Amino acid sequence: MCLWGCIALKGQQSQTYTQYLFNRFLLNPAAAGSDGFSSVGLIIKDQWSGLNGAPSNQSLIAQARLPKEGLFGTRKVRRASSGFSPEKVGMAISMFNDIRGPIRTTGGQLTYAYHLEDRTGQLSFGLSVNMFQLYMDRNKMKTEDEDIFLNSSRLSTFVPDAIFGIHYTSSDYYFGASVSNIFQSFLMLGGNNSSSYRIERQYNLLGGYIFELNREWSMVPTLLFKTTDQLVSQLDATLMLYYFDQFWGGLSYRTGGGGVPGSACISFGTRYKNYYFGYAFDYSMSNIRRYSYGSHELMATITFGQTERFFRYKRRYEYLDTTPRSGR
Repeated sequence: MCLWGCIALKGQQSQTYTQYLFNRFLLNPAAAGSDGFSSVGLIIKDQWSGLNGAPSNQSLIAQARLPKEGLFGTRKVRRASSGFSPEKVGMAISMFNDIRGPIRTTGGQLTYAYHLEDRTGQLSFGLSVNMFQLYMDRNKMKTEDEDIFLNSSRLSTFVPDAIFGIHYTSSDYYFGASVSNIFQSFLMLGGNNSSSYRIERQYNLLGGYIFELNREWSMVPTLLFKTTDQLVSQLDATLMLYYFDQFWGGLSYRTGGGGVPGSACISFGTRYKNYYFGYAFDYSMSNIRRYSYGSHELMATITFGQTERFFRYKRRYEYLDTTPRSGR
């Protein structure tokens, strides 16, 4: 998951997810708990499968809207007049292990979000504190000449930073903006021959619209735009279809940053009660496709909470109990 760890001079700085719509708080902390449910999930990504030393990532994530009646909504929730949850605070936590050849980053992210509601939607603010330990395995690195930096004793460093975001949610659409790596923390490596690499600040814009095609089908186009202070940009365009909120599938195209060819992606999944399973396949348009079998991403999530706390459009992701209830 996360999001932050690579020190290659011209390389991928952060982990890219294809199924990010199910965990938007990874891109924007203000989205944590914005949909009123609690969830725990696992994401496993094998990037450029078949390549020796290709990136891989394992992430454990959890988020919750902190209710007054219990974390998992064990008691009936008073419904606000606007139809939204009366609770204001959202929390999320993520832990990750990211391996990219000789470089391993292990760490986590703690997120706090606050939600303000009106009659038409919800405005949210969020802040994440993230930190990771970066380690470079000298035994996996080969150089033509003696490298003083790589032969130093300090090939591990601890890196803290932060993410801030604003997010708006309505019954038919959502959009938000966030900035990650706010402090552009240095990676101090090399001991007496110390060298430093700075993590680049990144800006994210995310928005989507929910079209109700009929009672059975809905369609959700989404755009994600990323850029840096050096104006290295990437655009991710996704079109998802949902059937009875039980099955979903979609296509994405992700441009490459810095003029690199992008990727075409397909994803699909299903829900059984409050359990969600998804798979995504990325096919690179760059020359790396000659040597790899594409990228594979698996997602498994379980959600908790009552439908009284859910927003209407989140039927796409939440289990709806359609059993009639007295007094409703």
